[in-house]
Amino acid sequence: MSDADATPDLPGRLGVAVQLLAHAGKQAGKDAGKAGGGRGELTPTRLTALAVLADAGPMRLGGFASRLGVQVSTMSRIVDIMAASGWLERRPDEADHRACVIAITSAGSALLDAVRQGGATRLATCVASLGPDDLAALEAALPVLESLAQQVACRQPVTLGAPVSAAIPAGRRDRVTGG
Repeated sequence: MSDADATPDLPGRLGVAVQLLAHAGKQAGKDAGKAGGGRGELTPTRLTALAVLADAGPMRLGGFASRLGVQVSTMSRIVDIMAASGWLERRPDEADHRACVIAITSAGSALLDAVRQGGATRLATCVASLGPDDLAALEAALPVLESLAQQVACRQPVTLGAPVSAAIPAGRRDRVTGG
């Protein structure tokens, strides 16, 4: 019996816990989106879109849709709303001037920073209240959680039997694992 068989509800419980943690940023996103004077509310999907572009840089619409797991037509509507709000922009693709790439604007970056700061402040308060044992457990689990997030975000296949930390890019692995 594998460890996963011993705790069959682990993926479900982990998913719920991550969603609850992410919820802290959702309200901050709504408040920041309204305060930013944009035309559209900063929904969780739009917040994710900003985070993807901030991390990955400008990309074509099809790749952007794929990263978010939505259809290109849906992504196009999301980009239209976000561009009208000033959070994203369409730029000519330097490699193919017939196409365009989607890029985050300085207003989008500032909004994302504000949302992250608000969520981080609430989370930091909660983490500060943890006891030493819980804090050590959280710190020990963090590299695995980061790796799982990377696999899910990049839609990487999971190799059975391989350590999850193998999915962490080498440049980050030393920083994340301390090794």
